[in-house]
Amino acid sequence: MNTQTSLVAEQVRLKQWAEQIKECQNRPADMKVDTWCTQNGLTKANYYYRLRRVREACLTACENEGASFVELPKPAIVQTDTPASAPAVAAILHGSGDITIEILNGASSELIRNVIGALAYAQ
Repeated sequence: MNTQTSLVAEQVRLKQWAEQIKECQNRPADMKVDTWCTQNGLTKANYYYRLRRVREACLTACENEGASFVELPKPAIVQTDTPASAPAVAAILHGSGDITIEILNGASSELIRNVIGALAYAQ
């Protein structure tokens, strides 16, 4: 019974600390942690102790749950009734000088990266 009470007390404490940490992380951008701690009656060392304990509890909870994966079905290829036409232009890149490059809808991300990289070095 005593250990059960201790576990419940620890969970309540961790939940309260997590709320305090969330409040501190949502403080105004120009406010330092020291200032927030002083305003909320904590020492900076105590805040970081609580932060560490909450993080450790979260990691332990994640490890206990284990990883789970969901297999997704392969999407079906959708056939359109429209006649095949030339790919549409998705973007037009203008480089220095007279360089203009049209990127079509079917272009792979690797091709786009390579073209942009080459365009950066073109003169």
